[in-house]
Amino acid sequence: MGNKEFLPVREKQEIVRQVPERQDMERQKIKVNRTTEGTVFEVAFLVMALVVWALIILMLSKAPDVIATHFDAHGHPNGYGSPWGLLVPCLIITGVGVLLLVVAYHPHLINMPVEVKTLRQTELAIRSTRVAALVVLLLTLSIPATLLFFESPSPWPVFGSVGLLLAVALYYSVRIYRER
Repeated sequence: MGNKEFLPVREKQEIVRQVPERQDMERQKIKVNRTTEGTVFEVAFLVMALVVWALIILMLSKAPDVIATHFDAHGHPNGYGSPWGLLVPCLIITGVGVLLLVVAYHPHLINMPVEVKTLRQTELAIRSTRVAALVVLLLTLSIPATLLFFESPSPWPVFGSVGLLLAVALYYSVRIYRER
């Protein structure tokens, strides 16, 4: 057999992308103990939830049998139903608030738009989650208030609650970024 020259084969390293190690991508798990601040937020959430749900039940009990439940882009109703159907989204949103309070004890699960590296940043991320839980309760109240409290349905209570939630996220994101 004659001498055959083979083309060099690409080394495996050239065609495999370099992926950072998994531990670099994960946040460090930090044990969060019960604090006075955490207890204050939890008690405030409970009291606020009781007040919000008392107001929701009061509004629903005084509502007519059929209410407008959906509106088109111009604000005209295009869906009708029982006022008690509002309980489902209100329960779901309240559940989100409870979930936020639970996540505050597991800061590695908190997703912030800035990288959290220091203990102070972690404390702020925890606080932002607890504040967001309280604002979510306002969103829970704003849904039935939008449909039942005003003479004509208005989206402004919902817009206000969502705007406040975004403001909280922006405020704490900036604070966490400055604490690097």
